Amino acid sequence: MQIFRLTTFKPAMTVLSTVFAVSLMTGCAAKIANIDYIELEATKDAAMADESAAKSIQRAQMNIELGKSENLAYFAPRHLKLAQEKLLEARGLHTSGKPDGEVKPVAMASKKTLEAGLATKKLVIKTLRPALKHKQKLEEIKADKYYPENFNTVSATIVELIDLIEAGKIREAQLGQKKLLPLMHDNEVETIEFIQLQPIKDQLAAIKELNGDGIAPKSWAFAQKTLQQAQGVIDKTPRAKKQIMSATHDAQRATDHAKVITDFSNEINDANSDNAEAIALRVERWLYRVSVALNNEDIRHRPFDEQAATLATEVKKLMNKAK
Repeated sequence: MQIFRLTTFKPAMTVLSTVFAVSLMTGCAAKIANIDYIELEATKDAAMADESAAKSIQRAQMNIELGKSENLAYFAPRHLKLAQEKLLEARGLHTSGKPDGEVKPVAMASKKTLEAGLATKKLVIKTLRPALKHKQKLEEIKADKYYPENFNTVSATIVELIDLIEAGKIREAQLGQKKLLPLMHDNEVETIEFIQLQPIKDQLAAIKELNGDGIAPKSWAFAQKTLQQAQGVIDKTPRAKKQIMSATHDAQRATDHAKVITDFSNEINDANSDNAEAIALRVERWLYRVSVALNNEDIRHRPFDEQAATLATEVKKLMNKAK
């Protein structure tokens, strides 16, 4: 039996994706923002450029390579794709023998579109800096490994935000990011919690199978409490490594203690006339071993609590002498 944190991550993501889908459907008429202006400028520059069509194509090709090296496939994919299409069109026109006056504006449109893509990349980084940085953090902690569905939804949503920016819908992208960031926090929290606390949750589940919650209720409840405290630390500050390590340590100790008490309680509970004395004698041997190590007199005839108190007093005496 597993112990899980309740989360609304997936339903929230579904709603968010629906919102983006509607936004993108309404913005699909134009491939990129200001495309008419880009083509107009390309026509003007082509008319003024003192170079051949072949040279214009060469320059456009160089820009395409620059765009690839700048990862426009991620930061401005529409711009890169359109620039590549324009370059292919210009090459086709040139190969078919069309005059330079027809080829150069198309090649220049490719170049101008790519330059607009580079500018869009800067705008994307500026606008989506919080989301992009958070995505990098999710990659560092391997959220894609532990919760791939949620991570992939986050990644896909960022791509949709970029698409909005390419379409000139900056305000929509900003609002989308505002909705996305809390869900990225959830993805980070669930990943850190899994890494830090899943072994403890599994151990508690195993203890429960041994009736730990029934046979050792106080120890079980305390272990549950420390687990919840660790979850609270992670939920509030998932990057506070020292605090998380401390809370995880406390939860692990409490869980180990619950296991010890559960095991011994079950042993006592299952005891009968044949083995009850053996359990008592085993406890006696534990105390006697300490007594021998302290060179104390044999006090096995006294109740266990008195033996423990006497041995504790002897230990304190030794510690005081050592100071």
